[in-house]
Amino acid sequence: MNIIKASLRNAVRRKWKFALVVFLFAVGLVVLTNVYDVVGAVERRVEFVEAVRNGDAVTREQVEATERDTGLMLCFAMLTYAFTLGTTVFAFVMPGGLVANERKSTAIMLWAQHPMPLTSFYLQRYAGIQVATVAALLIFDFTASLASLPSEVSVPEWEGVPSNCLLGVLACAVSFGISSLGIRRAAFFGLVYYLASVLLGELIANTPPGTSNGLGEFTTTVLPFLILPIQRTSDLVAGIGSGVALDWGATGMVVYHFALWTAVAWLGLRGIEQRPLKL
Repeated sequence: MNIIKASLRNAVRRKWKFALVVFLFAVGLVVLTNVYDVVGAVERRVEFVEAVRNGDAVTREQVEATERDTGLMLCFAMLTYAFTLGTTVFAFVMPGGLVANERKSTAIMLWAQHPMPLTSFYLQRYAGIQVATVAALLIFDFTASLASLPSEVSVPEWEGVPSNCLLGVLACAVSFGISSLGIRRAAFFGLVYYLASVLLGELIANTPPGTSNGLGEFTTTVLPFLILPIQRTSDLVAGIGSGVALDWGATGMVVYHFALWTAVAWLGLRGIEQRPLKL
């Protein structure tokens, strides 16, 4: 059995419980939205809020319906949040502390005695983890796409599955790159980086085009190369559709970030290969 297959099986064996939890969140969404009228509850809520805001008279039936829908919407919101957060965390957790933890425990010395260079050995293990991550994300997203959801909710439909998988691949690369630098708790730092990317991405989106001050130029020209291209993965997938021009800017940005974090991992592994243990 080659290293990639062994790494894939090992990743499944280590993370199957976490994967099962995320999968159950997806199943919960499907069951809840197909058994109960979640879309109708959201629409009734919107109509009620608009009526109150406009000063229109609301009937007793509307008040009672809104009260009945509160528990359903709360359960739906919790499941949606748990699923979306779970898929993101899962991608960061998959590599875990693959390199840093084994270096700390000195287990890396066993692999250093292998005739294959340490860098190639870990990169092949990383490839197996990426395969397992993509396979799991496909299962999660295709399951969640069976849910009957309001248009306002960002749980993936069929067309959103590829962009979520691309984002998962990038998250896995970030976590592995951090671990290859010898930093433990790579998944935690990766998640912090992801949340910072979400906030800074909103800042970029809300920066008026043509801003001439220094901060505006930094925000629009430099920041995209430093944060995860969360929105750009969706732009790339949208450009693959028939009759739509491919977004080369989004494609280049996604490829750049994957190459960047792969290069970070390679440089970190090269440094560790020269000195496997921290003395």
